[in-house]
Amino acid sequence: MTNRLRRWFEDMGAFIVGAVVLFLLGSLFLGATLQSPTLLQWTGTAVHSVERGGIAYYSYGGMEYTLDVTSPWLHSGTVYVDPENPSDAMISNPVIRLTELVTIGGPYAASALLLAFGFARRSRRRRLRNRRPEAAYGNGLDPGTLRRLRDRQRPGDDRDEGQANGGAGRGSSSR
Repeated sequence: MTNRLRRWFEDMGAFIVGAVVLFLLGSLFLGATLQSPTLLQWTGTAVHSVERGGIAYYSYGGMEYTLDVTSPWLHSGTVYVDPENPSDAMISNPVIRLTELVTIGGPYAASALLLAFGFARRSRRRRLRNRRPEAAYGNGLDPGTLRRLRDRQRPGDDRDEGQANGGAGRGSSSR
């Protein structure tokens, strides 16, 4: 199983690291949202409200409730109510919903895109390598260099022995 995963993700190092970092960032934002009071906008029940004089009036389960609307930005006809505690409510705020959607979904989407780019890059590089196998390994040594290396390794070559003895040839003495 681990060999299969290694083959699947080989040659994608930076893409994997980036995708993991973005995934962890999105998970941190998700954890923060799950602990914030604005979670009610995602999990609560939407109820129609009427706002008069800075107070929103809404009803849920046959009971009337009020909610203080202190900001002029929060004029909305929708209130999100906690079904277990209808007095706990939050006025709809599209800016907060959009911000949470982007901060949570953005890193996850970027992580998936980064992986997709990594897979596409790896696929393209493999196709090019299969199309021109000689380009993947270089051209090797030129023939002149190969000839000089072969000549050095021939038995009985005085130059090779002299270099092996620290530069002194066969008949010379070292002090």
